Amino acid sequence: MPETVVIDITARRARSAVRSSESPCVCATSVEQVESAWRLVYDRYSQMGLIDENPFGIHAVPTAVGQHACVIWGPEGPEVGYTMTLFRDNPMGLALDSVYGPHLDEMRRKGRRLLEVGMLADRRRCASRGIQALFSMMRWAVHYALHNELTDIIIGVHPRHAQFYVRCYGFEEFAEPTSYPLVRNHPVVPLRLRLRERLAEDGLPRGLADARNNPVPASAFAHRFEFRPEQLRGSLIAGFLKARYCIDLVRQVRPGRAGYELAWSA
Repeated sequence: MPETVVIDITARRARSAVRSSESPCVCATSVEQVESAWRLVYDRYSQMGLIDENPFGIHAVPTAVGQHACVIWGPEGPEVGYTMTLFRDNPMGLALDSVYGPHLDEMRRKGRRLLEVGMLADRRRCASRGIQALFSMMRWAVHYALHNELTDIIIGVHPRHAQFYVRCYGFEEFAEPTSYPLVRNHPVVPLRLRLRERLAEDGLPRGLADARNNPVPASAFAHRFEFRPEQLRGSLIAGFLKARYCIDLVRQVRPGRAGYELAWSA
């Protein structure tokens, strides 16, 4: 993922079935929903000292913006309670290319099709509820990858969270940990889930078995927010990315073979 996970996944986890108390998820379908989700990411990341404050009150990375992306969220009362963003490999690459480009390029040369998971945050302070939400969102990530014929899920996590993904989903490290400039040089462990190979195995890890046994239909992703130029005009997203990354989403986004591609401003 583009940034360190901020849900406390090191807390003791209940042994009851994941399905017994699942947190509901949906795809964001409007710019307002996306901005609410990324406002939660901003609140959590800034509280933890992972990012600088900004006047827009949201956090995003350029590779998370486009028709290749899918913002997942779940409610907490009238607000976004938890969220993660899924983004397929695209012409701009993935956020983890900034530190692990050669390793990801080697996967691409071998024909691997990549999905990065990131921008994960939870409003709740209850660790057990955070775990329920994480299992639910990861189930959506697995099926978003499968519906798009992707082979690998890529994620970058804080070292103390790595074993959760290894044990519960079958992720494996694909390179040495390093410091990550996108989160003020906090440490990151790069993990890879060889999704199709893992799903073909017997005795799946708990989280991956839950995802396999409880599919999310393709129709659930059909109306996700697509980040089209007309949808972004005047939005906080457009203002933030122009100020932070010199990307003009309204004037310089151009249609590409796989959707809309971003263009860098001069």
